Amino acid sequence: MTGMPADLGPAAQRYLAAFPKGDVVAFPIHALDRLGLPVWVVALFPDDPALSGIMPYGVGYGATDEAAILGGLGEIAEMVWPTLTLARRAKTRGSYADLVRTLGSRAVADPLTLGLPAGSPVDWDSELDWVEAKRWADGSTVLVPIDLAAYSSKELAPGYVPFTTIISNGMGAGPDLDWAIGHGLCEILQRDGNGLLFRALDQGVMLDLDEPLPPATQAILARFDAAGIRAMPKFATDQYGLPNLYCVGVDTRGEPAAPIMVTACGEACHPDRTAALDKCLTEYAASRARKAFAHGPRALVETVAPDGYVRRFMAQAGGAAKSSDPRAFTAMQEWTRQDGATLRDWLGDSVLSERSRHTFSALPSAPAPDGHARAAAARAAVEAAGFDVLYVDMSPDDRAVSVVKVIVPGMEVETMSYYRIGTRNTEKLLAMDSPLIQFGEAGAALQRIRLPAADAERLGHPLFDTEAADRLVGPLYPLYREPEAHHVGWRGAPA
Repeated sequence: MTGMPADLGPAAQRYLAAFPKGDVVAFPIHALDRLGLPVWVVALFPDDPALSGIMPYGVGYGATDEAAILGGLGEIAEMVWPTLTLARRAKTRGSYADLVRTLGSRAVADPLTLGLPAGSPVDWDSELDWVEAKRWADGSTVLVPIDLAAYSSKELAPGYVPFTTIISNGMGAGPDLDWAIGHGLCEILQRDGNGLLFRALDQGVMLDLDEPLPPATQAILARFDAAGIRAMPKFATDQYGLPNLYCVGVDTRGEPAAPIMVTACGEACHPDRTAALDKCLTEYAASRARKAFAHGPRALVETVAPDGYVRRFMAQAGGAAKSSDPRAFTAMQEWTRQDGATLRDWLGDSVLSERSRHTFSALPSAPAPDGHARAAAARAAVEAAGFDVLYVDMSPDDRAVSVVKVIVPGMEVETMSYYRIGTRNTEKLLAMDSPLIQFGEAGAALQRIRLPAADAERLGHPLFDTEAADRLVGPLYPLYREPEAHHVGWRGAPA
């Protein structure tokens, strides 16, 4: 190991002991910004050839260096163990209809509830690869498509083409299963709740901090003020009693080290409103440094990275989920050619908009001092709302740590990037009177939304306007999907 503090606590040591053999490199990157809140990169250069093309690394943040390092270690676990476990796991080949006839409907996830891309040809008769998941409520087995369980293409059978772009949303890691599942579930809740309310569709609902805040939160806000950065915490939703917040910001004294830092955002979904506020503020701070490091100019990155780090990173990286979207690469290239004023102008009517206010004191709040409490609160909320929480267990054989991919049929992510949409987001867009939902005959741009038959009939067989979605997103696509770190900054750069 290089760069890792010697006095790490047991939680960090547990991750390190669980990792496959390789070289662990850690270093802080918060010097790229003037905030000073701890942000660390932790990377594992693995010896195992099974991980060829996967570059396991994490960017962690928190109130202390150790908290930031722990976050980075958790992200590494989420990248490593899917490939080392899911790739070798048996898959069941078949259609939903055939599997239900054999196993029963409760034992197979209906693809029409999993947010298929609009216009997808997948139906109950489509031949898919399925892997075993568990139902959190009772431990029963449920088959789910590999398309949603996988972290990268390395977990797929040779030649298998997934029905949607593979994403990492819903990954969770922790000391045990409940902690890890709760982590993944809150990530899904976060994006399901804010996906149609922020970024290019930002509603501009500012959070009014109308009550005294704990000293730790005040200290975070004071850092922003001292650095000449106006933090803008915003409200997305409090559905299911869980505050869903996000934070963007504006540099008020000078430009940041790299223009791309003006596009930073931090998100949070947490039962405790103060914890949610703290998380979105600190994640916003981390996003500023992370974006500069991941996509900033080579000379800037080399001020914080160890000698040779990025060259090793580029040699190892390849098949991770975030490198599989050419649109993200092209759009990020365009971003890196712009100055801060241009990027702020692009964000002005959406991300940086201020149209209304929501009082902080009106948010629901319940104590959740650790990952177990957070998991219990999130689980109770979504199960009470009728959702089935499924998880694919990808933990190492010795259970030194737990790693899962959470899947919640009926919850939806990536509507504005990959046109994945089901009943919930259709209903949300209809309630907003959005031009994204149309009716009539399907065509090149108007794609049929794939819904369960009863919902399709009830909603009038709606269509999703992909051209309208692209117009709304405009130049802001990298807010949704980013290319693999360093690939844009290093493309064409001198050796």
